Amino acid sequence: MSEAIEPPRGLVIAAGCWIIASFLVAFGLRLPLHLSPSTLAPTVQLILLTTASGMMIAWPLLRLSQPPRDRTIARTVIDALTLACLWQLLVWPLRLATPWPTERTLLIDLLALASLAGVAGLVAAASAWRSSILRALAMAACILVAVGISMPLAALGFQPSPFSAVFMGGIPTLLTVMNSEGSLPNEIDWENLVVISVVSGALCVVGLLFAAAASNRPPTRSNQVASGRRVG
Repeated sequence: MSEAIEPPRGLVIAAGCWIIASFLVAFGLRLPLHLSPSTLAPTVQLILLTTASGMMIAWPLLRLSQPPRDRTIARTVIDALTLACLWQLLVWPLRLATPWPTERTLLIDLLALASLAGVAGLVAAASAWRSSILRALAMAACILVAVGISMPLAALGFQPSPFSAVFMGGIPTLLTVMNSEGSLPNEIDWENLVVISVVSGALCVVGLLFAAAASNRPPTRSNQVASGRRVG
């Protein structure tokens, strides 16, 4: 019988510090003179975008820089669920400081969760291996999930490709939805959610299957020798 996995207390503390820093930066840069939902909306946007970047980039960077752990899939899922719960505690109360209706807030919430699912699959897949190359590739893929491919292509001097509409990136899509002029999400907004959900869902499933295959692989000779020395 396997032992229960302890809650990721370190992750909760780190996420809490990240959120506090997001508040300090946002209110330090965008504190309006007259407090109202319309004037506070840019500040709330900055807080949510900074928090989303922490879920999609900082968390994978933290886990992929650590050595492999046992029960990788379960630990990654618990990490992702912890971050998802913290995101709920942030996005819905902050909605009260903006003119966003419930539908727009729900769309923002689902966009972030869909991107988090894709990142979680990549983290689970790479965390089960010691290969630094594989972990670097997984980290690059997490960045693409977060920012899309339009920004990296533009930085390299390339023109936007047809795949830009498929790999839009969670953070640019969140920014577009937050800055939309209409009070309610339009059809394009929901279509973007479907595209991101499909791509991130595929990454999550493939990543978890890859991690499961890695956890079931036979031990290498070096591991066998190390286990024999510990037993002896």
